[in-house]
Amino acid sequence: MTKMHLNLPFICLISFALTTILTAQSIKWGPAWSIGPTKSHIIQATTTIEPGKPPQPPKDLLVLWPGMSNSSGDLIQAVFEQYVDLSYCNATKEEWCVRASYYRTTPTPHQTFGTGVAKSTATEKIKMDYKRSADAKSWTQTVTRVSTGQVISTLTSDSGIMTGWGTGTECQNTCTGSTDYQYYTDTTIVLEAADTTFGNTRVLGTGVKEEGFTSTEGGKVWKVAKITLPPMVH
Repeated sequence: MTKMHLNLPFICLISFALTTILTAQSIKWGPAWSIGPTKSHIIQATTTIEPGKPPQPPKDLLVLWPGMSNSSGDLIQAVFEQYVDLSYCNATKEEWCVRASYYRTTPTPHQTFGTGVAKSTATEKIKMDYKRSADAKSWTQTVTRVSTGQVISTLTSDSGIMTGWGTGTECQNTCTGSTDYQYYTDTTIVLEAADTTFGNTRVLGTGVKEEGFTSTEGGKVWKVAKITLPPMVH
């Protein structure tokens, strides 16, 4: 996984510390939905994902994720992963591996993965919740299997404030892209203070659809009932 790929209005405000890494790999990006930066800070973000069927045959590496980033380039991103070899989570080629993760650009770029890794089917709902600590110095990711309430992966990282949220369909190396629809439902983003302009920052990629975009508490709580991302390869 790499630096967050939010759409252009937010990208322009994020440090491009990973330029050398991005150019060293073959990376393609699928359609995305993003919002930010906020004039405030995000204190919690929650969404539930149905990832769709992974491409067949599998090719390294396809990753789906909802992510949060900030101006320093830190990225919170619980992930659905498809490698050729998914034995690390006992998944078949028709399934995904799922876990929490955190990407940091400084002092050197590195990825940290959370405890636990599980397999998931195309239509299984997985809830990903990101919550900031009371002292604003760390974030805890909780990844839950909705059907059973089982927590399948967690991670706490000292990543500080976050100002934007978005989806990622990340295709590296020999990967050819997603071949099915992805659904993000019951997405909620809670800000530290109201920001009535936050909704104006959102961007929908080509073919992306949203339903039920609302805000409450004067612009402090923002919700999207459903986000539909089309496949990269039809």
